[in-house]
Amino acid sequence: LVCGVSGELPGFSFVNKEGKYSGLDVDICRAIAAALFDDPNAVQFRNLNAKERFTALQSGEIDVLSRNTTWTLGRDTASGLAFMPVVFYDGQGVMVRKDSNIKAIADLKDKDICAQTGTTTEQNLADQMRKLNLAYKPVVYEDVNSTFNAYQSQRCQAITADRSALVVRRTRLADPENHEVLDLVLSKEPLAPAVGDGDARWADLVR
Repeated sequence: LVCGVSGELPGFSFVNKEGKYSGLDVDICRAIAAALFDDPNAVQFRNLNAKERFTALQSGEIDVLSRNTTWTLGRDTASGLAFMPVVFYDGQGVMVRKDSNIKAIADLKDKDICAQTGTTTEQNLADQMRKLNLAYKPVVYEDVNSTFNAYQSQRCQAITADRSALVVRRTRLADPENHEVLDLVLSKEPLAPAVGDGDARWADLVR
């Protein structure tokens, strides 16, 4: 089973220095392999960033995408994807430095905000800020590590992502005690695995 994962998000999919994968998304791949081949280790993991994940699935490079991906109407109807059951209900949040005096979404006005491009978080942030008529400067990167490194290096005053990702990534910052995830939720993010659309038998098997 060729399974597309992030490989960069502890708790969901992460590969350690020994090359061992772990996390919820990884376990889903292993469960599918166990059901198909009676062998949970009959999986080849493929690390994919947010931008390339859908192309890899559409082209047949991977069999299943199990990569903290939000099930949206647009993706379900226009991206050639068939979503499986939701495995994790998340919500988009914002992380800031404790000394930033940013406590609410209104405080993000005119701030530089880091986000990963090719994700729902980038669009959700734009929608929320436009709705509240708050100007801001998006600082976007394709790679999740680059996004969080930019925040750590203070190239932005805030970073937005799924709340689960922010909580996990906060522990990996050089000074985690100096950062906080704000008590606000910008969106609902139902995360689900996906397969390519058009193969009903395969979708039924995975489901």
